[in-house]
Amino acid sequence: MTRTVDFDDVRRRIVEFGDRATMITVTDDHRPHVVTAIIEIEGDRLLTTVGSRTHANLAERPSLTLTWMPSPGDDYQLILDGHAESVGQTDGKDVSEITIAIDRGILHRLAGLPTPGPSCIAL
Repeated sequence: MTRTVDFDDVRRRIVEFGDRATMITVTDDHRPHVVTAIIEIEGDRLLTTVGSRTHANLAERPSLTLTWMPSPGDDYQLILDGHAESVGQTDGKDVSEITIAIDRGILHRLAGLPTPGPSCIAL
């Protein structure tokens, strides 16, 4: 069963975790491509800029994952799965803006913690 993501929860979590995320896309030969991205929130979408390799990946395969590591002492990392809703043209510096729609999100508990707790919390 598909669960609709609560974008207010997504927005609140991004404010909590900060604007710097790790973005994972997939290359032509199905290898992960990992970069850092500065994420902005606009309405119920996310915006960021990407370089030429990430741009090419998203133009062909729009699915992506964003992750945020927790602050020291926190137990959960934020993971958002989404897709590039729009991929802008690259500028003279091979940078383009993308708009991201979020499909699902989760707070994932870090491995190896000594105290019990729920392993995942869906957004």
